[in-house]
Amino acid sequence: MFNSINNFKTFYLLFLCFIGFFSCEEEKILSFSEIHISKEKETFVDIVMPKAKGNSNVAKNINTSLNNFACDILNVDSAKEKKLTIDQSITAFNASYIGFTTLFTEDVAKDFPKWEAFIDGEISFQNEFIICIAMNGNVQTGEANSNLIFKFFNFDPATGKELKTKDLINDLNGFKALVKKYYDKELMTVHNGLQSQNLDFKLPKTIGFNEEGIIIFYNNFEFGALSKEPVEFTIPYVVANSYLKF
Repeated sequence: MFNSINNFKTFYLLFLCFIGFFSCEEEKILSFSEIHISKEKETFVDIVMPKAKGNSNVAKNINTSLNNFACDILNVDSAKEKKLTIDQSITAFNASYIGFTTLFTEDVAKDFPKWEAFIDGEISFQNEFIICIAMNGNVQTGEANSNLIFKFFNFDPATGKELKTKDLINDLNGFKALVKKYYDKELMTVHNGLQSQNLDFKLPKTIGFNEEGIIIFYNNFEFGALSKEPVEFTIPYVVANSYLKF
């Protein structure tokens, strides 16, 4: 009888350890919510982006990076110091518009279009090795071309620190040659047959990930984006896996 009780206790303890182990594993997977900020005064600002849940250092590091991106987009007056919070940046963005219109309407009888800023982000890929978040910002001031900025943020899930391309790719020169092949094909088939062989080809500032492969994205002001539209394509994992560090 006592052996049966001892066996039951042993089984119960093992069961608790088993449950505890998987509970801890689940807690390691960082979860996200979505924040939506929409404010309209003299200007209009609309922001939709992920926010890491919790008060851990990992969550704080990720949220700080994403907030900094939003503040950078809204900082249209280079003569003034960038604000540190989104609310402060929206206020400064609105003040810049008021200052701009006041300066010019004193001499020119003209109604200036309302400035608009749109910031959007989404989780592109997440596993135990990496969290990839795609962020884009677009400021429209009434000019012919809007100011579109796109960036991938790749985070270490263990620290929340940003990972650079060199942290993700084990052979940068080989990977660069692979990207060049896909880039030339993209130009030939999508962007009116433009060629880049005479240019000093460079990797984009950031690379992204999704379920299918590695996302290569060139903003229209970056090297090699010879079209008014951004250049974007995906290299399948079956081709690119040997270049990845994870």
